Amino acid sequence: MIEEIIQFLTTPLVMRAMIGALLIAIVASASGSFLVFRGLSFMTSGVAHAALGGAALGLFLQYTGIAPWFDPILGALLFSVFVAAVTGYAGESGIAQKMEVAVGVSFALSMSIAVFLMYYIPPTQVPQIWGYLIGDILLLDNLDVILLAGTAVFLLLLSLMFHKEFVYVSVDMEGSIAHGLNARAYHYLMLLSSSLAIALATKAVGAILVYAIMVAPAAASNEVMRSVRGVMLAVFVIALFSEFAGLAASFAVHASPSAIAGIIAAMSYVIAMQIKKIRERVNGLAHLDELRGTEASPEITVLDVAEQSRHND
Repeated sequence: MIEEIIQFLTTPLVMRAMIGALLIAIVASASGSFLVFRGLSFMTSGVAHAALGGAALGLFLQYTGIAPWFDPILGALLFSVFVAAVTGYAGESGIAQKMEVAVGVSFALSMSIAVFLMYYIPPTQVPQIWGYLIGDILLLDNLDVILLAGTAVFLLLLSLMFHKEFVYVSVDMEGSIAHGLNARAYHYLMLLSSSLAIALATKAVGAILVYAIMVAPAAASNEVMRSVRGVMLAVFVIALFSEFAGLAASFAVHASPSAIAGIIAAMSYVIAMQIKKIRERVNGLAHLDELRGTEASPEITVLDVAEQSRHND
């Protein structure tokens, strides 16, 4: 039995899926955490769906012969940079709401371009575009794994080099500028690197899994952890567990691993919210007991002094 499990886990299909799950967890930890800190969880969805427009543009240019060399992944990266640039420009003032609006507008524009170009693309090639939306971690090839590995290493090094700067820019953009930090440069660097990582991950495993893994674990960790490093570590653990559980469950019940991983990741946020409420309730009761003890102490002391004075008289 053990030999059969080991033989199954060492098949190229499963090994690529597990390596891909590990790399996506690293990407989520290094990029998703800062996006949630910045209040840009919707940017993950915007960039992932913008990749559809870029892929449609690439296929259109290939089919019409305008640019036969233009690969769909280049279009996806180009559109992701466009979304990041528009979002970064709108967020230079540090107001997250403006960035959310910019992401929404870019998202609508990219999807409209995708639908428009699909009309001129042969129907046999349209599923290649929708593959960016659905995806399947079990269908990773060697090139996908190499792209994910390069993305994960790049983001990990970037996060280690500019960890403090990214934290400052994510939490307090205006305060960073006031302290003399080149916040604008780090702001664009964080958004551009994250958008490129999202686009490459979307090509590999699809927009649905990317959005679920990049946002839900980071949001859940942000609710219960009390330090930035703790949040990033928790994101990695939750993302990796969700994906491995999705892979295991997909072979047991013959379901989509991406869908199951997304459900588990989303449930982690629900659980984190409940943990936060319980913690706040316990802390509130403890604080209330402390206040009652503080208020009662002077009263007891005064009564004791009065009683002692009466005895002395």
